[in-house]
Amino acid sequence: MIKPVLNTKPISASAARLSISTGVIFVIILGSLHLLEPEFDPTWRFISEYALGNFGWLMHLAFGLLAVSLISAGIVIHSQARNIAGYIGLVILGISAIGTMIAAIFVTDPLSVSQDDATFSGKMHSIGATLDYTPVAALLISFALARNEAWRTIRVRLFVTAGITFIIMVLFILQIPHDGQFGPGVLAGLYGRILIVSYLGWVCIVGTHALKLRRQNSMG
Repeated sequence: MIKPVLNTKPISASAARLSISTGVIFVIILGSLHLLEPEFDPTWRFISEYALGNFGWLMHLAFGLLAVSLISAGIVIHSQARNIAGYIGLVILGISAIGTMIAAIFVTDPLSVSQDDATFSGKMHSIGATLDYTPVAALLISFALARNEAWRTIRVRLFVTAGITFIIMVLFILQIPHDGQFGPGVLAGLYGRILIVSYLGWVCIVGTHALKLRRQNSMG
């Protein structure tokens, strides 16, 4: 059995706080959009479509905040997950953040628009969305952090939160209709919302423990 290592490299407290705060604000904005734009059925309409409503700027802001949250989490983790799984996870997390930022910049097309009639903005948004594999990154990074003695005390919470996001991602993919026909009864929108909100659990676990380690190092 490989002995866990203790990584005492500095942790960015600012990045940890930013990751948590932007993640929380993202969820708050997303929740508010359900009230501000009730015309979008949350069971089968994607959250991206909120950008098509009267408060579309809030959806752009929310995606931007989520991207910042993921990038900040990566900054916190990069000095702590020093093995192959961690490096791969950080690359995937970075790609996911870039994809989310692309989704923030470009407006999606309505679900009623076919792929043949998709606009440039809609195509770019779709590309950005398909780059988001945060659950895979979270799982790989959790395995990497579990080998760091300083993170072993929360390894169960890391694996539980990362595992939940991964399972929900699989369930979300299974909800996508093969014929591309979305409508009432297709729960892709609901699973998509649960999936993206679940990111916050893992981000908060990472951020809060990083702040704890930072305080311990400062006291030491």
